Amino acid sequence: MDQLRIGLAGYGNWARLAYVPTLREDGRGRIVASAAATKVTRQRIAEDLGSDVRIYSHFKALLDAGDLDAVLISVPDTVHEAAVLAAIESEIPFFYEPPLSDQAHRSVHVMSRLLGAQQVTQADLELRFVPVVAAAARLLAEGVIGEPQSAIIKMQGNWNPTSGVQISLPYALAPWYVDALNLILGSYPQRVLVQDGRGTLGRMQSYAITQLDYSGIWGTFHANISSVHGPETWIEVNGRDGDLFVDLFTGELRIKSRSNSEWQVNRVVSALRPFAGWPGLRECLVDFLNQLTDQPFAGVPAEDMARLHLVGLAAEDSINNQTWAPVRRVADFLQVSK
Repeated sequence: MDQLRIGLAGYGNWARLAYVPTLREDGRGRIVASAAATKVTRQRIAEDLGSDVRIYSHFKALLDAGDLDAVLISVPDTVHEAAVLAAIESEIPFFYEPPLSDQAHRSVHVMSRLLGAQQVTQADLELRFVPVVAAAARLLAEGVIGEPQSAIIKMQGNWNPTSGVQISLPYALAPWYVDALNLILGSYPQRVLVQDGRGTLGRMQSYAITQLDYSGIWGTFHANISSVHGPETWIEVNGRDGDLFVDLFTGELRIKSRSNSEWQVNRVVSALRPFAGWPGLRECLVDFLNQLTDQPFAGVPAEDMARLHLVGLAAEDSINNQTWAPVRRVADFLQVSK
């Protein structure tokens, strides 16, 4: 089978350290074109990827040139909206990063366009592809700790917030972290309350605690991007008959119950060795390539992205009003977006 012709929109650290190594190890696609805004980065593309790669100064030019089987979008948050909309218009299959826009109110428009896209699209929601997430979801469904009562997902990073950003930390990160909690609980939050943390000039916080009402289960998303260590992410679920703990970076899964109060390592399910330090990225990108080569895949439905962005929008409402904010239904969201 001929290799897939891949275009790279953006060539920052994430593209270089995650996308490129994954493509090379998978072997089904080769980079034939790339775009970057600065001369220095375009020169680096030529040095790293070779003289055969076509190089453009703008992602729109890369898309317009065509002759591509797929595009991987790795641009700054401020360009996400323009890049995703241009990719949809091109009808070329594409892989992209949340959030859909660096302006929360604009995500409604972008999401409606994404839901109507005709080509294969996949968000880089890598945490849902970490094997221990699926393992934990199965165990909860089997009732190993009884009916879940509360759950927390905690992430710590050390990259620090950028001043002047006009979106909150929960809005920016909900697509990854609330998604993992949703999958483990098999449910979606109905309302959101953000306990605002230390902020910057703008709306972005160093840390924030987001409470999630899962209609009978209390969820918490605790985010800290100014940690002295990290990155790390773990989930703990408290049930009527026990507790379950998973470490998304190491794959460790532990359970304790009323009959056995000591933590028992039930299994260790590790992700593939992660590129750029983030587990699940390789599995997520490989899943995208599977869709393009008629292999079994899980995918990231656009409806899931809609639900996650609606959680983010509810978080913004909660910050504005300093109270609980309902999460709109996807059907309502689509009605508003028309």
